[in-house]
Amino acid sequence: MRPPLILRTGGRSGPRDNDSHWLLDPHKRGVPGRDRMRRYDDADEVDLVVVGCGAGGATLAQRLARRGWRIVVLESGPFWDPDKDWVSDEAGSHDLYWTEDRVIGGEDPVELGKNNSGRGVGGSMVHYAGYAPRFHPSDFAIRTNDGVGVDWPYPYEELLEHYERVEQELPVAGQDWPWGHPHTYPHSAHPLGGGAERAWEGARRAGIEMRVGPVAITNGQFGNRPHCIYRGFCLQACKVNAKGSPLITHVPDALEHGVEVRDLCMAVRVEIDDATGAATGVTFFDRDGRERFQRAAAVAVAGYSIETPRLLLHSTSPRHPNGLGNGADQVGRYVMVQGASQVAGRFSETMDVFKAPPPEICSEQFYETDERRGFRRGFSIQTVGPLPIDWAGHVLADGHWGHALREYMRDYRHWSVLGTLCELLPQARNRVTLDEAHDRNGMPVARLDYTQCDNDRANIAYGKETLRTIWEAAGAQDTLTIDRYAHLIGGARIGTDPEESVCDSDHRIWGVPNVFIADGSALPTQGSANPALTIMAAASRLADRMAAGAGGRARVGLGSVGR
Repeated sequence: MRPPLILRTGGRSGPRDNDSHWLLDPHKRGVPGRDRMRRYDDADEVDLVVVGCGAGGATLAQRLARRGWRIVVLESGPFWDPDKDWVSDEAGSHDLYWTEDRVIGGEDPVELGKNNSGRGVGGSMVHYAGYAPRFHPSDFAIRTNDGVGVDWPYPYEELLEHYERVEQELPVAGQDWPWGHPHTYPHSAHPLGGGAERAWEGARRAGIEMRVGPVAITNGQFGNRPHCIYRGFCLQACKVNAKGSPLITHVPDALEHGVEVRDLCMAVRVEIDDATGAATGVTFFDRDGRERFQRAAAVAVAGYSIETPRLLLHSTSPRHPNGLGNGADQVGRYVMVQGASQVAGRFSETMDVFKAPPPEICSEQFYETDERRGFRRGFSIQTVGPLPIDWAGHVLADGHWGHALREYMRDYRHWSVLGTLCELLPQARNRVTLDEAHDRNGMPVARLDYTQCDNDRANIAYGKETLRTIWEAAGAQDTLTIDRYAHLIGGARIGTDPEESVCDSDHRIWGVPNVFIADGSALPTQGSANPALTIMAAASRLADRMAAGAGGRARVGLGSVGR
């Protein structure tokens, strides 16, 4: 029998030092305060320029603004207004994704777009599924424990308080979590739909333990944010503001504390003073196509695992002829994705997977290394809720066209879908480089080359077979399988050795006193958990380090921060 759902009320009063949930308008979904947002002159030397307003950049800006830092955030996409910009329609949500030109290659190329690239204030969390698990303690020491990958330069314990804080801010709803470092969540778990109920029964019969959540979706009113209404369009952005993303969980409070967010501004270079070796600011193109330069005492790059390496590689100077921080040829390397194969099961009764948050139940029973499986590390399992266009892609991937495709589409309501997130290992050959093609600003476009290793392939194959076992135990009449990837990590990783990493343990680029990496590109391993929560927690930790002097004016000899 499924464990009972437990109602928690501790998180309802709200997180500390973040009033975003109360600053939102209870009757409108757009972020208030934009009309009175503080404006800085380009010639003003602000304390910090942040490139990118997603999971890492928005969290960092909010934290440091609370400490009095003067901050400008440059975001290449628009400042979204959910009431005006978002629609309950798959095809109409195309503008949410980064769709500008990129080049892919390698033996197992990664399709880039809606599944792993965001655009606009809030980043890819605007259109993520809402799933917000933590990494396990083992993720921080896979070289020591499993003999693969690399260890983090700091342990899980240094992120623990930040995990807990961000879980309050989103907020995260779910059952007590038994895997990794066991913990609870501030909101109780959401109810289950028919597809998840059937998957749970199959998992139980197969001896696989499941839990509900964790999802960054309100279960009950949270400040001025409403309860989830289970409309099913989590992956197309949440028009009701029930799903947490930085757009509504951190940006409102950041604006209230003096942050300026400049949307439709594309950063093209981090500028370096060759005499001191310190960054002086960021060159960018604004919404009108004008080239501008914002002076800053420090720079944090948070453009994610494609755009962050691209910006660093393009930021050449006499001190950094091969790109900023690339003296050891490490920028762009060790990009990781997760193997995210999905298996759908067909049942005689309707499943209606579109009626709930896509990730309803999950298992991390296979997360850790088990030598009996024949590979290192592991995978997690979660329900998935494809809408019709995505479902059509699922059917096509299984080889069905024409009349067969039409019949599978007519049968859509009878299918339920499970997916894996397989930890694929960091490899130096999987990297971002600059292509010969250029964008409208004259900046070389990014190229991502990706090839799986044998351990990756074995992990993916085992995960798919596990999903088939669950559906067989659940009594599925038919199954469909699709191979795919999810999430991006790496490309500017932290470490202890400048010959094998881009940043130190404070996320500061080696040899540059005031440039930091504040997004998923800094993470040295991927884990089998969705990375959003860990990116936010790492950015929250970074804010503490910077406020303590790791990147402030006192550290680089420029006076005091937060004047």
